[in-house]
Amino acid sequence: MFTGSGGTPSTIVMGTTLDTRQEAFLDWLVTPENGRVPVSQNAYAKETGVAPSTLTRWKSENPFNYEWRKRVDALQSDPSRTQELLDNLYERSLGGDNNAAKLYLQATGRLAPVQIAVTSTTSVTELSDAALAELIASSAIVEQQNRASERLGLLGS
Repeated sequence: MFTGSGGTPSTIVMGTTLDTRQEAFLDWLVTPENGRVPVSQNAYAKETGVAPSTLTRWKSENPFNYEWRKRVDALQSDPSRTQELLDNLYERSLGGDNNAAKLYLQATGRLAPVQIAVTSTTSVTELSDAALAELIASSAIVEQQNRASERLGLLGS
């Protein structure tokens, strides 16, 4: 950042200086939707006096778009956001939400996805229709049993 004309901070992105209106719009864009004021881009345009078409054009232009992506990436990689999300999943799982429990365990590396190892010297294209159907059915049975075990394990917790 450097101070542009009039003493207002500006960001140089890819050799282009973003003005304070663009900076403010970037700040609004990276704010979670439920925390944005105003709530819509059209309302934002009306409040700031910037035409909606200008906002849309900025979003598609490379320097602005690059800075937007950079800010979103920084926000998404913030450890406190990840921790907040994991805490929320944990609380929901304690309340009985099995999907939240599964996601929490997967995210924390405590529930590895089930892997089926199939070793065959025969190409699938060489299998008869009956043999192929049998292979698919046996894989489906194993998957259903694993899912049932997971459900029982999560309900018993």
